[in-house]
Amino acid sequence: MVPENVRRLCASDRTVTSELARDPTQHPLRIFHRLFGGQKCRKTNSPAREKSDHDAQNSLQRAYACGRWGSARPSTLFLKIYHDALCTLEKNPMAGVVSPPLMGSHGVAPLTIVAPLPDICRHMANCIVRAETEVFLATNFWIHSDASTLITNSFRELSRRARKRGTKVVVKMLYDRGDPRQIFQNHLLVNEKRYAGGQVKLPSPEEIPNVDLQVVNYHRPIFGTFHAKFMIVDRRIALLQSNNIQDNDNLEMMVRVEGPIVDSLYDSALVSWGRLLGEPLPLLTSPASSTPAWEWSASEPESSSDGSGAEASPPQLTADHPHYDVDMQQETQRVNGSLEPLPGMSQTEAVTRHLNTTLQPRTTGDAPNSDQDLRMKPYVLSPPHEPFPMALVNREPWGSPNHSSIYTPQNSAFLSAIKHAKHSIFIQTPNMNAEPILEPLLDAVRRGVIVNCYLCLGYNDAGQLLPLQNGTNEMISSRLYKSLHTDEERSRLRIFDYIGKDQTKPIHNCFKRRSCHIKLMIIDESVAIQGNGNLDTQSFYHSQEINILYDSPTVCRSWLDTINRNQNTALYGAVSSEDGCWHDPETGKLPKGSIGINPGRFSWAKGIVGAVQRVRASKDTTTMTHYDQPIIDVTNYIYNQPLDPSSPTTKSALSAARTALLDTLGCAIQTISSSAEARELVGPIVDGTVVPDGFRLPGTRYRLDPVKGAFDMGVLIRYLDYNDALWGREWGHPSDNIAAILSVSDWLSRTTKTSKHTGPPLTLQTLLIAITKAYEIQGIHQLHNAFNAHGIDHVILVKLASAAVCSWLLGLSETQAMATISHVWMDGHPSRVYRSGSNTIPRKGWAAGDACMRAVHLALLVRAGQVGAGGALSAVPYGFLERTFGNQGFVMEGFRDWVVQNVLFKVMPVEGHGIAAVEAALAQRLRIRERGLSVEGDVVRVEVRATAAADLIINKKGVLRNAADRDHCIQFVIAVALLKGAAPEVADYADGSYWATSAVVDSLRGRIEVRADEGLTRDYLNLEKRSIGASLTVYLRNGSVLNEVLVEYPIGHVKNPATGDAVREKFGRNMRGLFSDEEIEGILEAVKMDDLGISDFVDLFARDALEARL
Repeated sequence: MVPENVRRLCASDRTVTSELARDPTQHPLRIFHRLFGGQKCRKTNSPAREKSDHDAQNSLQRAYACGRWGSARPSTLFLKIYHDALCTLEKNPMAGVVSPPLMGSHGVAPLTIVAPLPDICRHMANCIVRAETEVFLATNFWIHSDASTLITNSFRELSRRARKRGTKVVVKMLYDRGDPRQIFQNHLLVNEKRYAGGQVKLPSPEEIPNVDLQVVNYHRPIFGTFHAKFMIVDRRIALLQSNNIQDNDNLEMMVRVEGPIVDSLYDSALVSWGRLLGEPLPLLTSPASSTPAWEWSASEPESSSDGSGAEASPPQLTADHPHYDVDMQQETQRVNGSLEPLPGMSQTEAVTRHLNTTLQPRTTGDAPNSDQDLRMKPYVLSPPHEPFPMALVNREPWGSPNHSSIYTPQNSAFLSAIKHAKHSIFIQTPNMNAEPILEPLLDAVRRGVIVNCYLCLGYNDAGQLLPLQNGTNEMISSRLYKSLHTDEERSRLRIFDYIGKDQTKPIHNCFKRRSCHIKLMIIDESVAIQGNGNLDTQSFYHSQEINILYDSPTVCRSWLDTINRNQNTALYGAVSSEDGCWHDPETGKLPKGSIGINPGRFSWAKGIVGAVQRVRASKDTTTMTHYDQPIIDVTNYIYNQPLDPSSPTTKSALSAARTALLDTLGCAIQTISSSAEARELVGPIVDGTVVPDGFRLPGTRYRLDPVKGAFDMGVLIRYLDYNDALWGREWGHPSDNIAAILSVSDWLSRTTKTSKHTGPPLTLQTLLIAITKAYEIQGIHQLHNAFNAHGIDHVILVKLASAAVCSWLLGLSETQAMATISHVWMDGHPSRVYRSGSNTIPRKGWAAGDACMRAVHLALLVRAGQVGAGGALSAVPYGFLERTFGNQGFVMEGFRDWVVQNVLFKVMPVEGHGIAAVEAALAQRLRIRERGLSVEGDVVRVEVRATAAADLIINKKGVLRNAADRDHCIQFVIAVALLKGAAPEVADYADGSYWATSAVVDSLRGRIEVRADEGLTRDYLNLEKRSIGASLTVYLRNGSVLNEVLVEYPIGHVKNPATGDAVREKFGRNMRGLFSDEEIEGILEAVKMDDLGISDFVDLFARDALEARL
């Protein structure tokens, strides 16, 4: 509960800023002490009691009352963290280095920069030159450099512009450059001679006559570093960044905020200034105005891909060539445009050029160009958003060489954020050795939270090895992994060493070539802490830090995207859970310069003299179990992104999964009842074999093991090409996965009646969740990744999705699931040859069953103890990406529940790309008949516009050799539809059928011309439109033309209103081959029962009296 004295302080209208506004001759620090220094309260010693829900709600309500949120409503997670930060003020109201009434506020965050230091200094410079009245700049370290020259040049330009306006601008500057005199006076006024000379080199008053510059050097000996880094311009905008002002090799982060939160930072600036103001800040009496929602109308210009963009982009602001932008949009265009490659330059080389600041001009990049498909964007204009809650969570400086200053808003915010995380924690920090956060992070992992930590290899190892500093990142990582006792727990702790966007390996900080200095924590992708504070001992116990707590899922997601877009850490940086260190994937060795986890007795001395060789041998890489990120992502989706059946979105997805399940089972029943070819493929390998508690293959009397059961069910689902479909860069049939899912879950449901089951409950609801997730895994891979371009058949994705979901159903651990998925990628994969041209054969009807069979087999092998290979995708030279996929990574979106709600149901047994053409053909046939004409005698030519996918897959001329060839020929299905007056049926494709042997069909096929249409293809791939269209124009013998009939959304498409009824009719029609209407009604009722056992549901489809071969 927020203490009463804290609540009163927050409700006050008196702040350091308001008091200075009343009388600017006062001393800011003395005002701070006068207002809040006497408010400390002694903690009561009453015994603690467990909080009730009512108490917790009251606590959050009191926290809510202690902020100035405007119209924004803080989230529960934000309020919990803010509450805990507020409570620290009971003991010391000054611990947050801000007047308590201003601690909680709101605003917008229009711009984020994740970039090397010069890019951040460019924005600082642009903001400075646009200042009209005042600038307050605070930084930990300032040294004359290219970075500082960007700033000092902007002061000169500011003075020139102010002179032109006839005004003066007040500039206050605060830094920490340690001075022995600070033992007696922490805040030293720096005279002109000192700040204009030596290693600082700020402009002299003569150089900037229209700028009133005042500089203070602030440090609290011994260890109380002023570590804050921010800038406030005209009390309208504030910049909060990770960087000092000095040349370095770091990737840094800056966030620009606007709105009332600026007043909070302004107050902190005044408290930190700690001296009389001298020339008063002109805007002391002018609070930051409320800001409207952030939006911008102009689209950010897209980078060109032909290498010409760099020449077209405006010239870059540099220390030698100062020039400035008029607004953020122009500035964003300029900086992002600078990453365009020059003629003859690769995209990776362009990134290297940008990252190579003056400190390391000759660093070369080894990342493949495919890593740049997701382009680096140093400047990111935020998505549109309303003002949202923000709060300052700072810490005061503490000079004494002890660890007694821990109860501060910053520290409590970090700990509270970790404590209240439900799903995920993301951390990027140079070092992470603050002892108080380690056990809470482990607790989070143990309760199921995914923790991703991006650290910098070797960052200030010398300092971290000194006494009381708690050790290096490698030592801490090793310690954390060793504290976790199961593979599943270790799989949730994911520690990475920072890797630059142009690199594939981490570079130790001692070489000053590619380091990272970002300080960011994001909880559950919705609340973030960003600013100056590292998660190291110094920042936790001693330094003054300024941080903002943000409450915006929109901004948090944008930051996560930007962080991963602008570095290769997630791709290549994973450390081993065996020892917490990164190992070269080829040699298994530690990176050059690494101290490792055991630097020896004189570690502090070794740290001081620099990096040393690793003192113990590396483990062989075959024992390392960290998996490639795509494998981790799929596993994380299966195990750690639960679908809540009570939520509206999940209800919709599970309803779609029910429909998909029924449609798929209907397809299977039609196959077993009508296809002699398919019946020859199903049943036990050895006739007469009955597996006890085996999977009951629908429509038969067979009881099969789950491996053969997955194959047979896959055959029945797919053989007649009648099950649902999804398109994108790859075409496929997500319902194929139901073969593996149903086989495994039914078998488990029967066997676990007499044995222990460690997986999810084997109910219909679990079955629907498994189907939803399998659809999503296959479908999201399909949308943007063309496996066909590499000659690979799409059933590779059936194997992937089925293996992942079946691992979960079997009760395997997350590590075992990753092992199973790694085996999927290690397999040889079927080529598309059996779907192509004259090689089209019936194998295309059992390929998915084959993939399901293999998926189940792999999962069972891992359950029996087989281990996986972490680098199944990325290993050089034999990983899947290297040898098969052209060394390109997958283009992926997040997994949710979208796919199952957006498949195409086939209401006719026609390859999906041809369904619209059949509907158009039937419409044209009606026109022909209305004119008293015939298709056979009067049609001379048919022009078909179709998608590029249709042209590739089903545009066939010449002899059609079998049913598989015919059902994949768009000319055949159009000809049959025109002649028959109805869509083709399964029997129409069979050898010897009337239409398969018709000379009229063959003649008409020769008059059908198919071409790929750019517009239809574009709409087909557009995720907003997702049409699957085709059009027919018919030319008649009398010279007339039947105008084009275009069908964009055929029946079966989610956007066609007739789809629902058509799918229901299809199910009944298919089922009637073996089942009565009464039995069908029973199935339709049963599928609504979420708690129904899976085996009880499958039993409804059995036909015990049916002969083995119909």
